[in-house]
Amino acid sequence: MSRGNGSLEIVSGKNDQGEHVFAVIVKRTFRICQGGAAERSAVDHELRKIDAYYDNGDPQSCTIQHEYELAPYKPAVDIVVIGKVYAPGGVPSTQMTASAQIGDRKKVITVFGDRDCSYRENMAPVFSDPRPFTEMQVRYERAYGGRDETSDPNLPFFYPRNNMGTGVALRNTKDTIQGLTLPNFEDPNDLLTADRITIGKPEAWPQQPLPQGFGWFQRTWYPRCTFAGTYPAHVDVDTVTTEERLGLLQKNHVAIAKQFKLPSFDSRFNNGASHGMQFPQIAGDETVRLRGLSPDGLLEFSLPGETPSISLDIGFGAQELEVKLHTVSIRPDDLELDMIWRGACVYEGYSWLPQMKTLRAEVH
Repeated sequence: MSRGNGSLEIVSGKNDQGEHVFAVIVKRTFRICQGGAAERSAVDHELRKIDAYYDNGDPQSCTIQHEYELAPYKPAVDIVVIGKVYAPGGVPSTQMTASAQIGDRKKVITVFGDRDCSYRENMAPVFSDPRPFTEMQVRYERAYGGRDETSDPNLPFFYPRNNMGTGVALRNTKDTIQGLTLPNFEDPNDLLTADRITIGKPEAWPQQPLPQGFGWFQRTWYPRCTFAGTYPAHVDVDTVTTEERLGLLQKNHVAIAKQFKLPSFDSRFNNGASHGMQFPQIAGDETVRLRGLSPDGLLEFSLPGETPSISLDIGFGAQELEVKLHTVSIRPDDLELDMIWRGACVYEGYSWLPQMKTLRAEVH
């Protein structure tokens, strides 16, 4: 599991300037202790070489719980919280808020108990009252999204931002609306309402809410998929999406993508934290406050404030590498977190590899 100074892997890839690099990826595991300190665990978890899905599930039907951790370059720091929400004081609740604050930046989600829709002919649907809950796993299957295969059986609609969620409906028909499960996790500033539950035309999907969560956002969902040179169906080139207005994407990105015959790759594709949980940079010693994400209501601690020293020898002697934080993965139920760093060394390219005589990394 551990190599004394962290779990370590060397991977090859490219940085944001298109240069060939060997990246040394280091992962360390910490315990969240009483008093708010984060202390090194006796054993560091291995770096994940493949995605792990909820319930050990099929990628076609389950979302990612733990993402692959060997990206050679990330332009931002991913912070994810993987766990459950808990009703205050353990008393069954129908609605609450949960939040994750890192330093002075905070993300808030409104949590509803299970709800569904009732159809009314020629009228807006009716939402049922939320049912009480005491705890609920935070995952994107419970966020806004999903698919509608009943409004038009000949043209199934998959919500580009989250095709595994719930609440999506194109038309106000009984088969589509009656018993439709509504999302448990929503943006408090953009709640789903009965008068906007039906999208109408597929091209109107950009007007719908962004799916909410604290964990990993799938690679095939919009807007992350655009960084691999793709774009969703049912979007006009002139449409300005919420993601564009928020600055998550450049303007006219669909029109730009259509100009190229081959997909282009943007290193932002490697960042997969949810909306509001990607940071340009953090110091690594920030105070973290999680509300509603532990049985005690508030879990507060400080990130450990340490950065490993990484060196790499590719045949020219050991070279000290600039170290950047890639990922902070927090698991409140385990009182545990992982931190992952990258150090990278530029090399000449694949044609040079036969000349390489050694590849050895050291971490302190």
